Amino acid sequence: MRPRSAARYEFDQKKATPEKGGFSRVFQKLIWPPLAVLLTVLLYTAAFPTINLAETAYLFALPFLLWAFTRPSFKIFSGCALAAAFLSWVILLWWLRHVTYVGTFALALYTSLYFFLWLLAVWWVVPRLEGKPFLLVRLPGLLGLAGLWVVLEHLRGILFTGFPWLPLAASQWDRPALLQVLALTGSAGLSFILIFFNLGLAFYLRRILGEKASRSSWYERICPEFYVALTILLCAVAGLLWSEVFGIQSQKLFTASAIQPYIKQSLKWDPAAARTNLETIEKYTLYGSSAGGELVLWPESVTPWPIKGDPDAQSWTERLSRDIGKPILMGNMAVEGETWYNIVCAVTPENGFKEPYYAKRRLVPFGEYIPFQRFLPFVEKVVPIGDAFGRGYLAQIIPLKISNTNYRIGSLICYEDIFSSLSRQSVRAGVDFLFVATNNAWYGEEAGAYQHAVHSVLRAVETRRPVVRCGNGGWSGWIDEFGNVRHVLRSPDKDIYFRGSDLMEIKRDARWASRLSFYVRYGDWFIILCGLFVLVGYFSLFLSTKEKSAYRPGDLLRPVISSER
Repeated sequence: MRPRSAARYEFDQKKATPEKGGFSRVFQKLIWPPLAVLLTVLLYTAAFPTINLAETAYLFALPFLLWAFTRPSFKIFSGCALAAAFLSWVILLWWLRHVTYVGTFALALYTSLYFFLWLLAVWWVVPRLEGKPFLLVRLPGLLGLAGLWVVLEHLRGILFTGFPWLPLAASQWDRPALLQVLALTGSAGLSFILIFFNLGLAFYLRRILGEKASRSSWYERICPEFYVALTILLCAVAGLLWSEVFGIQSQKLFTASAIQPYIKQSLKWDPAAARTNLETIEKYTLYGSSAGGELVLWPESVTPWPIKGDPDAQSWTERLSRDIGKPILMGNMAVEGETWYNIVCAVTPENGFKEPYYAKRRLVPFGEYIPFQRFLPFVEKVVPIGDAFGRGYLAQIIPLKISNTNYRIGSLICYEDIFSSLSRQSVRAGVDFLFVATNNAWYGEEAGAYQHAVHSVLRAVETRRPVVRCGNGGWSGWIDEFGNVRHVLRSPDKDIYFRGSDLMEIKRDARWASRLSFYVRYGDWFIILCGLFVLVGYFSLFLSTKEKSAYRPGDLLRPVISSER
C-alpha cells in the first residue's frame, strides 16, 4: 500500500498539468505567438505620433502578459518578444531612413533590446506570481516589473551616448490631466503608472477569463492588482487639481514671430545656394515682423555662415535686426579657432550680436561628432562643415531685453529637449522660459518632427516653464507650464511642414515665475525608488519560490522514494 502523502503528490502533479484540448494546444502554439507580436506592435506604435491613440499605451503589454501566464517555452516567447520590440521601433524610427537606412535598423535594434529585456522579465516573473500572497509577493512583484521598465528606460537614456526617445510617458503628451505628475517625478512616474496599469489589467483579465473563473465565487474574482493600478491612475489624474491648474494666474510675457524658412537640407550647406538662402530668411523675417510682435525667432543654425567667425554673416544679421527694429533670438554657428559650435544667441538693434551665447551640450552622434572614433576611423559625420563640433558644458543663460523687460532665456538645441537633465539644469540656473531651436528637415515630412515636439511638452511640465520652439520647417509653437500646446505654426491646409511665419503670444502662470518644481529640485529620485522596487520584488519572489521548492521535495517526494525502496 502506497503512503498517503505519495498519492497526494501524484494527484497534485496531475492537477497541475491538465490535458489540453486540440484547439487550445494549436491556438497557444501556432496562433497566439504571431498574434501577440502583431497586437503588441500595433498597440505600442499607435500610442505615439502621428497616430496618437494615447489609450493604447494602457493595453500594449497585454498580449505578452496574458501569454506569459500559460508558461510558454522560453525559445518561442523570447523570439516573439524580440520580433515585437524590433518591429515596433523600426516603425517608430522609420523617418530616420531619410538620413541612413543602416542607422535606422541599427538604432531600432539597439533601442528594442530594452523592451525585449523587460518582456523576458515578464516571462520569468508573471507565472510565478500566481497563487502567491498578494501583499508579500504579488504586489512587490508587480511593482518590481513596473520599476524595471522605468530603470531600463533610464538606462536607454544614458548608455552609449544616450537615446531617451519616446519614453512611454510621451504617449500621453496631449493628455494634460495625466501629465501633471511629471512635475513631481519626471517622465519616469508616468511611464511607471502606464506599465503598472497594463500589469493590473492583465491580472484582472486572467482572474475573470481564466480556467477557474466559472467555478470560483464572486469574491474570488476580485482582483486587488487591478484596483491598486486603478487607484494609482486616479491619483495621477488628481495631480491636475494638485497643480492648481484651475487657478492659473495668466501673465503675458511678449509676442513673438516664429520664422520657418524651410530650407531643404540638400541646399542648406551648398555654397551655390547660400545667397538664395539668405534672401529667403530675410523675406520671411520682414514679412513675419510686419505682423507685429516684439521678438523674432529663428531655427537652428539658420544662416549658411557662422554669425561668430564670419564678419559678413554677422554684419548681415545685425543689419536685418536694425531694419525690423526688434531683437532676434536664433540658432546659429560660432567658430573659435578651428572649433565649430552649434549655438543659440541673440542679436539686438542696439547692440548687434550679443554674448554670452549658449553652446550645445549634447551633440548628435554621427551627426556632429563620431563616437568611439578610434574604432570607427572610416565613418564621417553627417553635418558637412568643420571637424567634430565643440561641446558646451554650461547651461548658459541668454539675457535679453524684450520691450523694456529683461528676460533670462534657457536654450536647448536640436534633440537636447529629449534629455530632461539639460532642461533641469537650465531652470535651476534661473530662466523665465526655455527656447528650443531645431532643424528637422533632415527627416522628411513624416513623424520625426511630431515625435520630437512631444518631448518639449514633457519638459514644460517637469520644469513648470513655458517652452518656445522654432523649427526650420516645423514643429514651431509654444507650450505652457502644464503641457497645453498653446500655438502651433500651420499652413492653410493644417500642415506643420511649410515655409512661412506666424505670431504667437507667450504667457506664463505668475505663480511659477520664481518657483522650482519638485522634480527640478530633486531630480530623478523616482528612478532610484524604482530600482528599489526591482530589488524588493525580486527577493520577495525568490524567497517565496525557495520556500515552495523546499516544501515539495522534502515533504511530498520523500515518501514516494521511501516506498519505492
